[in-house]
Amino acid sequence: MNAQSLRRQLRCSYTYSFVLTLNITGAVWVALLAVRGYSLWQIGASEGVFHVVSLLAEVPSGMAADLLGRRRALALSGVAAAVAALLMAFEQNFLWVCASMALSALAYNLVSGTQEALVYDSLKEAGQSERFLSVETITTQVETAGAALGKLAGALTGVLGFTAFYLVDAGISLLRTAAAMGLREPAATPEQQVRRAAPLRTLLAELPASLRTHVTETVDFLRRSPRVVQYIFAGALIDLPAFLTLMYLQQRLTDIGLPTAFLGVVLMLCEVGYPLGCWIGGRLRPRRLGWLYAVCTAGCGLCTLAMGAAPLAGAVAGGAGFAMFGTIWSLHARKRLNDWFPSERRATLISVDSMASSLLMIPASPLTGWIGDVAGSAGAGLMALGAVLLAAACMAALRALKNQNT
Repeated sequence: MNAQSLRRQLRCSYTYSFVLTLNITGAVWVALLAVRGYSLWQIGASEGVFHVVSLLAEVPSGMAADLLGRRRALALSGVAAAVAALLMAFEQNFLWVCASMALSALAYNLVSGTQEALVYDSLKEAGQSERFLSVETITTQVETAGAALGKLAGALTGVLGFTAFYLVDAGISLLRTAAAMGLREPAATPEQQVRRAAPLRTLLAELPASLRTHVTETVDFLRRSPRVVQYIFAGALIDLPAFLTLMYLQQRLTDIGLPTAFLGVVLMLCEVGYPLGCWIGGRLRPRRLGWLYAVCTAGCGLCTLAMGAAPLAGAVAGGAGFAMFGTIWSLHARKRLNDWFPSERRATLISVDSMASSLLMIPASPLTGWIGDVAGSAGAGLMALGAVLLAAACMAALRALKNQNT
């Protein structure tokens, strides 16, 4: 891939990232379902369905991206997201909500790890893998812009009804597929070059044998790489509240009197943390990540407590702080992991990373909702999550201090 092709590839990737995060229902879906009579427990359970499906489909979707093409996987993600939005638009009961969440999880899985692997191998093919941190910084900023615009659309609750919100969301999802068609399949290794040249029917015919080899080599890599496994589970823990904070913060803000029409606008302020985290993270050059993890986990824990207990301004500041600390850690952890991952199995291994988060989220999502129902406040569940992260930060600091002294 020459310099001109790489520039075009990155432009298409940034466009895909923008459309991917331009989710107008993301900031208000909890409130919209609550208005329709669903309890916090049901909403938490539907989120649990998302993570059950995500756990089951995460690694297979990464394998499909590695073996059948990452560009194809990204295009299919938009189709799955559009169908999920249509199911929610014409929702009849709780089963329809769960079915929509299951398809949304599949759409998420098809992107999770796939886009990151495509970008890293595109840079590697061009001999510029050292640019990954800066490219990921730009990607995060583009995603922040898309997410902020999507949250602003939450103000349209007074104009658009439940069905209209999800019909617009379906159209945006199809734009994701259109953006994916402009991408080029990278070929950073001879094996990837052979797969890029092969037609889809040939890849499908060879899939059973390729899959067996792929699984065996992936398991062998993880077995021989304990540090990789350690990074994966450390990242899963710090990511644990990532979905739940936004999810239950929506309900908590409405509980303390914020009108639903202003929910997206207020939550958009939390997005300030992402570019700030990019700015800070892009300037850090830590040799070891132990202390960085301890600091970021402690910061995320304190910010989660603020989202659960502070008044409106403090809760929003907590959301921004959580985004900042999470972004700082994510940038450096993803760079370190991608440097270690082999190109032929990159999407699969990044999917394993995401699967660890889903594994923890399956019990955490309904449990957090249950704590909120019992306590009579969505903030109670957030406070419990904050306490868990603070405990993890103390353990990480002790471990880093021990390693420093040995």
